[in-house]
Amino acid sequence: MKKVQLMALMAALMFAGGASAVAIGGDFRTEADLPDVSLFGPLVHEDIGAAIDGGIELTEADFVENPSGWGGGLVYVDYDPTTNILLLDSQDDWDFQVFDVWISNILFDSGEVITGISLISDNLTVPFDPFVDPIVVPTFSHTDNSIHISYDAGAGFFDFTGGTAEFQVTLGSSSAPVPEPATMSLLGMGLIGLAARARRKKA
Repeated sequence: MKKVQLMALMAALMFAGGASAVAIGGDFRTEADLPDVSLFGPLVHEDIGAAIDGGIELTEADFVENPSGWGGGLVYVDYDPTTNILLLDSQDDWDFQVFDVWISNILFDSGEVITGISLISDNLTVPFDPFVDPIVVPTFSHTDNSIHISYDAGAGFFDFTGGTAEFQVTLGSSSAPVPEPATMSLLGMGLIGLAARARRKKA
């Protein structure tokens, strides 16, 4: 009986090995700018090689430069490794034309890749002048290990709201084949069957 139990335990461990990947690190960068007003360049925050561990990955501590002297434009970036939800949290209500977020060189603990990104909720910006300026809808794209989110008012302007935006990142297997849970379950059942057959033969 002990051999059968051991085989069952091995099968359970193999099944558990199919758990979701967890993001463990990446390069975070934000840029806020008014390109039609000044050509000196955007306000930049950047955290290269940030650990993704449940805390906020990008804050005011990650300031890089502000050649145009913009006020405001600070947005915290928080990637939750347990849910793969990306949170943008604006810290002021200043006006801008463009705001971009990049997360690149994202590392996952089990070799998975990004397969999609979708908007959950968005209260990050409002039109600077509701009668003139457009409602800015974020655009976003991804590669296997990077994300880009952009807010662009074109020739208009938007205000940050002090609010947030949430995005769901979805993951999938990389090119390396990874056993699916059903496959691992069948393999475990086969091992149990072999152990039981060997025990009957011995008896």
